Amino acid sequence: MIKHGKGWNAATRDSEFFELDVSAAGSSIRNRGFTGVINRFGGNCFAFHVRTRSEWDLICEKDHGCEPVPLPREKILDLQQTDPRCGPGDAQKDGDQSQS
Repeated sequence: MIKHGKGWNAATRDSEFFELDVSAAGSSIRNRGFTGVINRFGGNCFAFHVRTRSEWDLICEKDHGCEPVPLPREKILDLQQTDPRCGPGDAQKDGDQSQS
């Protein structure tokens, strides 16, 4: 997700959502857009982020009002370890903050 300037897209509060393909060479955009971007798990990105309380402007964390990611923390860490752009142990450095 990225935030654009005020007035860019009222429906998504000026946010644009992305689904990425990642490889050791980098990443490329598979899908991008507003209210219709679906992630690789079949979830709608905007539908997930829109639940945040207004003061968090669609940024999800554990206490921002978003539904929790429907995966156990261990599975999230396993998935992060499959990212060829990361080195060993990079996912653990982030602690328990990542939600989406």
